[in-house]
Amino acid sequence: MTIKLPPKITTIARGVWDFSKFSSKVLSGFRYIWRHRQDTMEQIHIMGIQALPLVLIASMSIGMVLTLEWGKKLELFGAKLMLGRMVSITVIREIGPTITGLMLAGRSGAKLVSELGNMRFLSEQIEALRAFGIDPIHRLVVPRVYASLLLMLPITIIADVCGIIAGWFAAVMWMGIDSEFFWISIQSGLLIKDLVIGAIKPPFYGLFIGLVGCYFGYHVSGGTVGLGKAATLTVMLTSISVLLLDFILTKTILSFY
Repeated sequence: MTIKLPPKITTIARGVWDFSKFSSKVLSGFRYIWRHRQDTMEQIHIMGIQALPLVLIASMSIGMVLTLEWGKKLELFGAKLMLGRMVSITVIREIGPTITGLMLAGRSGAKLVSELGNMRFLSEQIEALRAFGIDPIHRLVVPRVYASLLLMLPITIIADVCGIIAGWFAAVMWMGIDSEFFWISIQSGLLIKDLVIGAIKPPFYGLFIGLVGCYFGYHVSGGTVGLGKAATLTVMLTSISVLLLDFILTKTILSFY
């Protein structure tokens, strides 16, 4: 007796399997990354440096909002002097990495689909590389995924710093906190494990954003309509991946502390 699965489940299972094979080939191509270091640096500039203003605006806004929210709550318990500690821990461990991941998931994910999709449909660059015996995954995909992996941590660190500085500004301007007490609270309350948790998450986010974006861009079909659908699906899946990874990594890391 054979069990026939619903078409949607079969399609999802086939997609997961194809994505796994694609990811395996991309990761195995990391050993050739030195050959394409110029392409990698170019992608770091395109995906990272150009996206930095958007990330900084988001992190600074969130930093000020967190300060105002925490400040009002702590004021009820007479613990406003803990504001710096609470803001810094929240930004470094959770808000900074997640906001950065979501911002880049939307911007970089769609850009990867657009670039690779255009290379397939308009310039036919992917087919041209195959004709010359060059693996398009190693030449086009690996530098993009590796760049996404590398740039996430530095951008997250910058976002964390800007978020905390914005929080300090809000605390001094609107919460009546002394500037020195704010920084002393951070210095006394921030632990090494907080920095470790905040540093482990971004590379995983970057890796998944790069893999998902490149997968849909590399396998896109259906012309411009298919390209638009692939870009939309990429943004949705990369954002969900960031949130799911956030939970999984947080739960895993906290089990060791």
